[in-house]
Amino acid sequence: MSLLARKAASRPLPRIIALSCVITLILAVSGCTAAGDEDPTAPRSFRDCEEIACSGEIEGVRYQIRLPQVWNGTLLLYSHEFRSADPFPPAFAEPRTDAPVAGDNGAANRLLEAGYALAGSSWSKNGYAIREGVQAGQQLYDFFRRTVGAPTRTYVWGESMGGVVTELLAEREDWVDGALPMCATLAGTNPNFDLALDIAFAFKTLLYPEMKLTGFTSYADAKATWTEMRSRATTALSSGPDTLGRLMLVSALGNQVWKSRKHDDATIESRIQAGMDILFEVMGYATVVRYDLEQRVGGNPSTNVTAKYGQRVSAKEKEEMNFINPGGLPGHLAELEQASRIAADPAARKAADALGDPTGKLRVPTLTVHTGYDATAIVQNETVFGNRALRTTGRTGDLMQIYTTPPPKYTGKGAPYGAGHCNFTTDERVGAVSNLDRWVRTGTRPTLVDLGIAMRGTSKATGFDPVFIPGQWPAEREVQ
Repeated sequence: MSLLARKAASRPLPRIIALSCVITLILAVSGCTAAGDEDPTAPRSFRDCEEIACSGEIEGVRYQIRLPQVWNGTLLLYSHEFRSADPFPPAFAEPRTDAPVAGDNGAANRLLEAGYALAGSSWSKNGYAIREGVQAGQQLYDFFRRTVGAPTRTYVWGESMGGVVTELLAEREDWVDGALPMCATLAGTNPNFDLALDIAFAFKTLLYPEMKLTGFTSYADAKATWTEMRSRATTALSSGPDTLGRLMLVSALGNQVWKSRKHDDATIESRIQAGMDILFEVMGYATVVRYDLEQRVGGNPSTNVTAKYGQRVSAKEKEEMNFINPGGLPGHLAELEQASRIAADPAARKAADALGDPTGKLRVPTLTVHTGYDATAIVQNETVFGNRALRTTGRTGDLMQIYTTPPPKYTGKGAPYGAGHCNFTTDERVGAVSNLDRWVRTGTRPTLVDLGIAMRGTSKATGFDPVFIPGQWPAEREVQ
């Protein structure tokens, strides 16, 4: 008997029996396999962390592997969220360089208990590092297969930019069996940075005429621009109705939302505070991240030449702006229409596209999850990606897109889920994995009931919203 077989055989039978009982009882929340649907190849033999290095570096890139006591044969390969190359506003905390295996530790522990092997890595660079993320995922899979064991199935999953990396791996690698991109900018680099430019352009035109929009010379230059923007926005809150109306118009553009992680939209006051949260978040990408992106692609890839800002303001937003500043909106919109627009550098725009945009050419079951109110990666990214998948494959049978939304009121305590970038609960993460797993193993798409039960989990709290439908990308910026 081989060493691997002896190690598998030496694992205590009671543990397997106990695990099977837990599987039967908490299938929906743990991601385990129900009786009668077990994989005949499980449990899988593997080399454990006593025999291999479960953390370390691969070609200078940090990685982490966590292994269950009894492996069900499935590897979950995780790609982490966007990480700025330099301290990112508004907190300006030092960038992370660790190698997480899941979006939160609670989810990681639950998935280990269910028998999954987990792996994740940092990337060779922080910043707008899509290529580095894809390369890190490829290297980690090869390392796992060579050192731990060959998975029966491999699912890729990730959040934020890691969700983009996830989809690119799923489209490119034949070892991927299922994909779970979460809160990702699946419409691609240029569409999302065009929208960030819209917000910056409006703020410059209406509140900060000397503000730089592109061509930042350094991180310090971009940071100083963001800091001055925050100062002027904060002052605008108490500078009279005209200035406040201008600030509200800035917040309304870019097809943005009026709920943040901290503030709901139950009152005009909370909507304005949510708008401030969102402005500060988006402007971090319009300054600090834009500097990083422009260094990578050799110039400004973004444009607002075709933007028609008047079409972006909803009837409710017009009503509120007219309440705050009667008669002021037409003049503010006229200022935007008359201001000189920004054209992209064609070579830089082409280079930005080449960094890696999901094509929608689905190869495996793909479950996307998005909060309904996300300012960083607006939920309309899912609309674009769904349309792209339909156009490129002629079908969407391998794609299921689900959404979470927050409670109606939460200002003062923060949204527990559903509002804010990647604001998911442990149960929502684990429930999504469990449904993807069953979909891959059985070939049957999850039902909304399956998803609702699994994502509610043991806490009985979830934002899963089976009737939520994302809006369209701004029509004059229609994305193919």
